[in-house]
Amino acid sequence: MKIKAFFDEFSKQYEDQNRNKYLFYRLLADNVVKQLNREKFLMLDMGTGNGEIAIRTALKFPRANIIGIDISSGMITAAEERVRRLGIDNVKFIVSPMQNLKIESVDFVVSHLAFHHVRNKLPVTRRFYRILTRKGRLIIGDAFKPAREDKKEIERLRARNPTLSKKLDESLHDFQSGQSREYQEKHPKEYFISQTELKTIMKKAGFSKQRIIKMPLAAFAVVVGEK
Repeated sequence: MKIKAFFDEFSKQYEDQNRNKYLFYRLLADNVVKQLNREKFLMLDMGTGNGEIAIRTALKFPRANIIGIDISSGMITAAEERVRRLGIDNVKFIVSPMQNLKIESVDFVVSHLAFHHVRNKLPVTRRFYRILTRKGRLIIGDAFKPAREDKKEIERLRARNPTLSKKLDESLHDFQSGQSREYQEKHPKEYFISQTELKTIMKKAGFSKQRIIKMPLAAFAVVVGEK
């Protein structure tokens, strides 16, 4: 099932899931927003879904302007409804695939749990690089494929934070258990890479600095590239 059709069909279910109730989801989103190092900026939220990151950013940075982009009109409708309910005026949403990006200049490009849907990641990353201003950042919080080079550091993080690690494991299990069978069966193909592979892609795309913010949950991290 194609990505657009899937998220159009399941946009209502996605909204009803209230992913903010899951600790792993909140922690990943928090780590994404923490990488925004200015007060006034223009940000693209790629694969915005129901607008979670765009809305978080708008509330925390009232002087910023945020554009949320998603391929699914159903998800954009849900995001626009949330913005209306909250009375937020510094966010707008556009229905568009990442690959057809037509924005010329932004300070931040953010993607939260969406980049794994992109099959050819290097060309898209290069496009992000081109539209970023000087010292601009690409911030990708996502699910990743486990890699040997990341294992030891994640094990150290878990050893230092055993209570948090247990709660994160439980929240991920609860989230996975809460998805309907139809949702799981129809979910489009995902293209997972490791955290280190994404860091390498950012370097190839031209980013002068790349770093990984790891979590005590092996499947999730935030990877940042700075122009």
